[in-house]
Amino acid sequence: MKEIIYFGDDVFLHDFSDNIDIYHAKDPMRPLENARNAIKEAIENPIESKKLGELITNASEISICFDDISVPLPPMKKDVRALAAEVIVEKLTDIGVKKENIRFTCATGLHRKCTPRELKHMLGKKIYTAFKSQIYNNDVSKKDNHVSLGKLTTGEEIRMNKLAVEADLIIYLNITFTPLNGGWKSIIVGLGDFTTIIPHHSPEILKEGAFMDPANSRLHEMIWEMGRMIKDKLTIFTVEMVLNTRFYTGIFEKIYQPLKSPDSKVPLWRKIALRFLKFMPHTFKAFVRKRLKAGYELIGVFAGEIEKAHEKALSLLHEQLVVPIKHQYDVIIYGVPNVSPYNIGSSLNPLLLHALVSGYLYNMYIGKPPLKKEGLIIISNPANEKFDKKQHPSYYDFYENVLRQKPDIFNLKTIEQEYLHDKKYLKLYKENFAYHGTHAPIIYYWGVLGLLNVSKIIVAGAKNQKVITTLGYQATKNLDEAIKLAKKMKGNDCSMAYFCIPPIFIAKTE
Repeated sequence: MKEIIYFGDDVFLHDFSDNIDIYHAKDPMRPLENARNAIKEAIENPIESKKLGELITNASEISICFDDISVPLPPMKKDVRALAAEVIVEKLTDIGVKKENIRFTCATGLHRKCTPRELKHMLGKKIYTAFKSQIYNNDVSKKDNHVSLGKLTTGEEIRMNKLAVEADLIIYLNITFTPLNGGWKSIIVGLGDFTTIIPHHSPEILKEGAFMDPANSRLHEMIWEMGRMIKDKLTIFTVEMVLNTRFYTGIFEKIYQPLKSPDSKVPLWRKIALRFLKFMPHTFKAFVRKRLKAGYELIGVFAGEIEKAHEKALSLLHEQLVVPIKHQYDVIIYGVPNVSPYNIGSSLNPLLLHALVSGYLYNMYIGKPPLKKEGLIIISNPANEKFDKKQHPSYYDFYENVLRQKPDIFNLKTIEQEYLHDKKYLKLYKENFAYHGTHAPIIYYWGVLGLLNVSKIIVAGAKNQKVITTLGYQATKNLDEAIKLAKKMKGNDCSMAYFCIPPIFIAKTE
């Protein structure tokens, strides 16, 4: 069966043999007919919460917080956060809240700060222009930017953004794009500082359950413990917006859309277009990828009490994303585009490739993992050694100075602290839109579940042997050779599946 498969910034057709099962994301659910009205209705009829007019007065200080540019992936053509921000501001104005009493905070956690251009895209031109001087990124560079709200019984301190904490009401605009997003996770991580984030973004915690499976994830369990610890100390009104899987738009929808049927015949024009794009300069393809916008649409919005709204959002998201898998496999194949939550407008470096494969792709399941213990993963990606030293300065240093030494992932606390307090990284984070220094070891931790359960990752079409050696992968010339090698390692009768991503889906093994 022929099917589309990604290879970095390229996409090509591959003829998979009949003994390889192929899985696809579900078709996009029908979007809400009028997104603005749906958001307005959800806000007017909150779930297990008082209405906004009952929570505040015209003298109240309001902190409107929102997810950063890492979700959704890629960014939306028309961001629903902009619609929600407009509806919220209109409602606050009706209540009589003064404009100067409304602040916006981008919940960046330890991510890089969002640029003015990105903030304008997320909040919309109208809101951005009106509130430009009242829009902030969650800045963790100074300790007094966050305040302590208490500690868990196990000792972990919860420190949250001061601007948000001191407001009379936090209104959180949340995009629920995967089961990893939403609820307390967005607030605790997005508005927290490193004191709050590092304890659960650790290999010891991340190895306990897939982070796309909240019901069985120690990461989510600990974050919910933190949320419930501070619940009575803050007044929070959440607006959770759930998206469908409409990844492709325009010409990309015609060229890159998965075939999904063994009987599909590929039109000659599509074959020519794919071949033509293959020979385009890499710089051009990277330029296009960096500006790619997805066609995601709003399929549900739930406002009010944070946990109850999240329950409903998660239920709808599972309806859209969860795909049944026949059984566990010895080998799973993925096409891997040069796209991750942490390289928006940038390159996919080797550390991000590790996080994408051993982290995100491996964790894309609920219940039992679709890959058998000690199974193989085959990825289609050039594995380039390209770093954006503006966005990822600590990533480059971690790759060169730590990762090449084949470290024990459970023995990096000293290095983690060095990266956390490094003055060069702090300065670049504060002034130059760089990821926080300690995000480099954290992104390595993100792949711990894959590191512990996958026997080998085979990279079809790898271009850089140093990357392969550093990450502990194995390279082959192309996908056919990778499949042949996998059969040699696991036996000719080994079970194989191709997970056609993007669009993303969450596997549920029957």
